[in-house]
Amino acid sequence: MADDKNIHNKLAMAEVLGLYLIALVGILVACYGLEVFDGLGVITGVSWFIGLGLLLCTFVAFWNENLLLTGIFGILAIFLLGFEAMVNGADFDATMVYCVVVGVLLLVMGLVSFAQPVKMLPILLIVAAVAFIVLGLWFQNDVPNMTEDYRMLVGVFWLLTGIIAMYMGAAITLLVMKGKAVLPLLIKA
Repeated sequence: MADDKNIHNKLAMAEVLGLYLIALVGILVACYGLEVFDGLGVITGVSWFIGLGLLLCTFVAFWNENLLLTGIFGILAIFLLGFEAMVNGADFDATMVYCVVVGVLLLVMGLVSFAQPVKMLPILLIVAAVAFIVLGLWFQNDVPNMTEDYRMLVGVFWLLTGIIAMYMGAAITLLVMKGKAVLPLLIKA
């Protein structure tokens, strides 16, 4: 928690950039899951750069003493920085565990985030947690005829994650620019 006697320069908000980066990767994974395209090339090609952007957001959130965002953006940055190696390694058991653990961490952060006033954040984190867990289960799917069902579920949950993140990024931008809530963020005092 920030101490009132601790005075230092604040950096620009990391929330909007981080949310737009999450929206970008969410929509790309959704397109793959919904069979808009079949190759992972575009996702593996941008995952490292999106991870680097989220790592920058992590440092800004840390500098601004935003503990919750530091954890959220940090976990996602590490996941995306290692995504290409994870996919190219083809160890499906390890990939499944990697995705499910990230999903569980996001679920825990989603439950913790109910303590802060923006109630749209727990919704995003819980949907993203489910998206990661379903992605992990898809990697470890041994049930015949279920692979395409898991792929569709991956697409649906990642699309929801991308849409919610994009909405939140736009809502926060308008809130800061206009000085009042233009799009609802479900802020409870």
